[in-house]
Amino acid sequence: MKSRGSKNSVNEFKLIEEFEGIGALFNQGSIVSLSRLQEHQPTNLSKALQMGFNTYTDKLRNPERFSLEDIIKLAIVIGTDYRKILEVIQQEIKEKFKV
Repeated sequence: MKSRGSKNSVNEFKLIEEFEGIGALFNQGSIVSLSRLQEHQPTNLSKALQMGFNTYTDKLRNPERFSLEDIIKLAIVIGTDYRKILEVIQQEIKEKFKV
């Protein structure tokens, strides 16, 4: 039995239809900054990822703070390939840190 407040493993996450539109935006290449996800049900998405709202929005503004596990969970929930999210994060990091 899980202790109260414990996080689910990646295997326990699944696509949530409510967020399929976000996955489609990644697949189309329309999302070029993770901060754009603040426009798409941020409270519900942070809950689906089992992440506090403030933590979630901080990570959207600072995508280098997303762990690989966070990225995989997000990809599963919105129904896209995690590599699409990584591409966006990589581009944001290049621009932010001038690398």
